[in-house]
Amino acid sequence: MTHYDKKIRNSVLAFVTATAIICITVTASYFAIYGPHATTFLGNKDKKAAAYANAGVDATRGEIVFFGDSITEMCNLKEYYPSLNACNRGISGDTTEDMLNRLKSNVIDVEPAKIVFLGGTNDIGKNIAPQDIVDNIKDIIRQTQEALPNCKIYIQSVYPVNPVRKPTFFSQTGCRSNAAIDELNLLLQDLCKQCDCAYIDVNSSLKDQDGNLKSEYSVDGLHLTKEGYIRVASIITPYII
Repeated sequence: MTHYDKKIRNSVLAFVTATAIICITVTASYFAIYGPHATTFLGNKDKKAAAYANAGVDATRGEIVFFGDSITEMCNLKEYYPSLNACNRGISGDTTEDMLNRLKSNVIDVEPAKIVFLGGTNDIGKNIAPQDIVDNIKDIIRQTQEALPNCKIYIQSVYPVNPVRKPTFFSQTGCRSNAAIDELNLLLQDLCKQCDCAYIDVNSSLKDQDGNLKSEYSVDGLHLTKEGYIRVASIITPYII
């Protein structure tokens, strides 16, 4: 092997080693940040919806359903709402249209007494207009009220985001902005008045002085820490007990 060949080999080995170290570091950081929820984002959405539908066959009727996206899916109901008989129907990445499509099999068929809904941030992340989001949520409310007229529906405000949360390479904020979220929440308040639903303002209690999701409540600018979920539970629980 010539000196030139050795230099090429050593360069390739150095590149492969550096790439491996970066991959290991990023993966380890990912699992360190998200902990037991690290695999939440990786699951197949259709399989999750099907699993929820299957679980609903034997589920106890007349309980509480938390219905939403990854923020709901990552919420340990037994830990944060220990006094409630509740089931989790959150799916990471879901838009309000996705939730509308699985509403019957995942929620209505369980015949809950109460529904705690959280959705819309993924729509904003896809540049869907706030009014279009509200139209989907209105349809969710309408279908639920028609099928379950005695079911109480609680609509949470969409949570704020923190675009400057560190480490930035794990930021999940994307194109979401607190201005768009605030606009959506104003529309949601009006919708709840029109549809006789309870609106729960969680958003304002999660903001810092700059209007962003408080750093201590956020792991990646979007999803919540344990402290964040504890704060949310302290707001929601008085409404639904």
